[in-house]
Formats: sequence, structure tokens, C-alpha cells
Amino acid sequence: MSNQAVQQLKQGKMLFASTMTFIVVVVLSGILFPDQLFNVGVSTMNYLTDKFGWIYMAGSFAYVMVMFFFAFSKYGNIRFGSDDSRPEFSTFSWIAMLFSAGMGTVMLYWGVAEPVYHYMNPLETTGIAAQTPAAAEFAMKQSFIHQGIQAWAAFSVVGLILGYLMYRKGESGLISNILLPWGRDKANGGWGKLINLVCVFGAIAGISTSLGQTGLSLSISSSYLIGTPDGPLTKIILVGAITVITILCTTTGLEKGIKILSDYNAYLLVGLIVLVGALGPTTQMINVYFDTMGNYMNDFFTDALMLPTFAADKETSWIGGWPIYYYAWAIAWAPFVGPFIARVSKGRTVREFILGSMILPCLGIFLWVAFFGTIGLEASPEALEAAAASSKAATFIVLEDFPLGTVISIGVVIALFTCFITSMNSSTFTLSSMSEDGSLNPSNKQKVMWTIAQGAMALTLMLATKSGIDLLQSISLIFALPLMFVLFVAMISTFKMFRAEFADEKQAEEDVPAIKQAAE
Repeated sequence: MSNQAVQQLKQGKMLFASTMTFIVVVVLSGILFPDQLFNVGVSTMNYLTDKFGWIYMAGSFAYVMVMFFFAFSKYGNIRFGSDDSRPEFSTFSWIAMLFSAGMGTVMLYWGVAEPVYHYMNPLETTGIAAQTPAAAEFAMKQSFIHQGIQAWAAFSVVGLILGYLMYRKGESGLISNILLPWGRDKANGGWGKLINLVCVFGAIAGISTSLGQTGLSLSISSSYLIGTPDGPLTKIILVGAITVITILCTTTGLEKGIKILSDYNAYLLVGLIVLVGALGPTTQMINVYFDTMGNYMNDFFTDALMLPTFAADKETSWIGGWPIYYYAWAIAWAPFVGPFIARVSKGRTVREFILGSMILPCLGIFLWVAFFGTIGLEASPEALEAAAASSKAATFIVLEDFPLGTVISIGVVIALFTCFITSMNSSTFTLSSMSEDGSLNPSNKQKVMWTIAQGAMALTLMLATKSGIDLLQSISLIFALPLMFVLFVAMISTFKMFRAEFADEKQAEEDVPAIKQAAE
């Protein structure tokens, strides 16, 4: 075995041991010292978002601009694989897996809750009165912004370079390989290990936050729909069932379990949107979609860099709690969503990958938010108040008085289940891959261990303390700060490798006449 292989093997074992230790420490600290850990985590998060919020905002904006540069430049024709390779999955299945692994659970969780909250509590400095048409427009646009292209750009940054390295250059899926342009010794040395550790810690915190929030929402939804108690036993059963299903899906491979589940999930979401559109105020919903899309694009540059300035005392809390929180959360997700979307994008061009992973999922999310958000904003005053007070139950509250509301609510619950499972699938794949030195097909043993570990971390903190999810949120946002710089390195590395590839091609073309002349 070569020194390089030995070094990578040690790194894989180190990542596995370090991350499992991290999970145990966080879980035990949450159980034994919940208040102290919560205070440290939240105070650190508040300090970082207050002092360095501009980095989160400017960085997320930069990711969008750089990704569009790659997509529409000469580099856009580079393919993830050989020049004659073709996509491994159909376009529908590919989009379904991109969507389900990314912000699917966020859309289902906040699709109604966020528009309702902003409608009832618009940002004070806008001068917009609550529960007015202006407040409704503000609420819908903010929901588009927070679940839009800036969040997806972070996933694309990681996915782009890993897809290129894995399929074009034959490298492993370790995120530390972004350092290869500076030397293999850097990628496999101390800096590479640090990058991998930050990524897996951030990924664990990010996915556990999502799993915890979705688990709480599922528990409340089952209480609303079938009257089960919203207690520990329900949460244990739900998370346990999801963990078992995830193990079954992830151990059957991408081509079977994950692909099939993602396809059915996409059919279900489309069906729910069509049903809501047919039963609700159809024309109004469509108008809201296009009108809000226009507002979103028109104000993109202003909103993308929105920061507290001369009215900081009134804006800091809101900006830190909404756009900065969303973008930081997406960055924390990037280490596990990015490698997964790279893995399912074999054969795609750089242009296809970027536009597909950044724009197409957003269009679907916007449609969901426009249709379901309109239901929320048009709900009765009592339902509005209740939905604004409970983000976890907002969707089910506003659907109570909607035609076929129970049927649609059941569909939303099933969609939450499937998005939850596909998110766990993507994180399990990434964590298993990194624990086996970037393997494109990690062992089932690793997948089972990581699935159980993630479910246990989310469930333990859900049950151990009421502040468990807030604690996980703070941890994921704290790790997002160093992860931002990892993503900046990834973009620089991508540019260096793309430029080197074109330089090699140009040199090869120049050498052809000389070779012919020498032969003659």
C-alpha cells in the first residue's frame, strides 16, 4: 500500500472516530448540562451573527455570482466525466434527488409558517403595517429570498468541485481534495484534515437540526390528524421508523432505494400543489407566484446584501434571525448536500449542474410557497394567530378549514417523511464516504452506523431538553463561519483546475502540428 493510501486510510479512521466523539460529547452535554451548553452555544452564535453577519451575507452573494460565471463561461461545457459520458440518471430523477436532498424539509416546515409570520410581523423599518396587502407582498418576497438561490448556491459550490474531481479527474470524494491544486501533500496533510473535520462536524449539526425540527413537526402533525399525544413516545416511534426506512433505502443503493423514493416524493409534491391549486383561489395563487417572482428578481441585489446600518437597533435581530440564519444554515448543510448532488450528477456538464442545482429546485419551492402561503395569508384571523404562534403546526392549522384539508395534510406529512428520509440518505452517504476515504460506494456497515448515530443525536436532544433544537441550530451556525472559507477555497480551486484543463487542451492542440511535421 502506498504512503498516500495509508495517509488517506488514517484520515478516514480519524474522521470516523472524531465525529462519533463529537456526537457523544454534544449529546451527553445536552443531557447533563443543558442550560450551560445552551447559553454558551446561543451566546456564541449571537456574537458571530452580530459581528460577522456581513460575511455570511456577502459570502452567499459571492457564491451565486461565481457559480453563474462558471455556468455561462467557456468552462460551462466541461463534463463530469469523459467528453462522451452521459447522465447516469434521467432528468426527472436527477431533479427529484437534488430537491429531496436539499431544502425539501425546509420548504415543508416553513412554506406556510414563514409567510404568515412576516404577514403578522413585518420588519419595523419598512414602515409596512401588519395584515395589509403590502405586508402580504413583503411576506411572500421574503419567503422566496430565504429559500431561494443564495441557499442553493452553497450546495452547488461544494458539489461542482467534487463532481469534477470524482468523475473528471478520478479522485476520491473527500472534501479536502479541494486543496489538490496546491499539492497532494496539502490535501492529505494537516490542512486537509482540518477541512474534513470542520465539514463533518458542520454536517452533523446541520442535519441533526433539520431532523429535530422535522421530527417535532411530524409529532405535532400526527397529534392534529389522528389525536396521538405529542409526547416522547410519539417522537421515539417517528424517528425510529424513519431511521429504519432510511437504513433500508440507503443500503439498497442510489439506483434503487434513494432514486425510487425521490421519484415518488416528487410525484407527491406535484400532486399536492395541483390539488391545492385546483381547490383554492387558483388565479390568485398563480398571480402571487409570478408577481412575487418579479419582486424577487427586481430587488435581488438590494435584498441579497441587506444588513443593519443606521437603524441597527431595530434591524439586527430580524436580519440575524432570518436571512443570515437561513444562509448560515445552508452553508452548514453544504458539506453533506454538496457531495450527494455531485454523486448523482455524473455525466452532466458544469452548466447543467449549476443551473439544475441552483435554479430548478428554487422554482419548485417558490411554487409551493406561493400556493400554500396564499392559503395561510387568506386564512381566518383565528387561524392566522394560531399559525403565527406555532411554526411547527402552521401548515396543519391553516388547512383545517380548507377543502379536503385533512387529505392534503396527510399528504404533507408523508412528504415530510420522504424528504426527511432523503435528507438522511444524503448525509449518511457523505459521512460514510468520508469515513472510508472518499469512497464513491461506501459500505453498508458505515451507512447503518451513521444513520443510527444521526437519528440518536437528533432524538436525544429533542427529548433531553426543550432547548435541544436551539442548541443544534447554534452549533450549525457556528460551524458555518469556518465553512464559508472552505467554500471560498473550493471556488478558487475550481477556477485553477478549470483554467489548467483549458491550458492543457490548448497546449495539446499546439503540439499536434509539430508532431505531424516531425513525423514527415
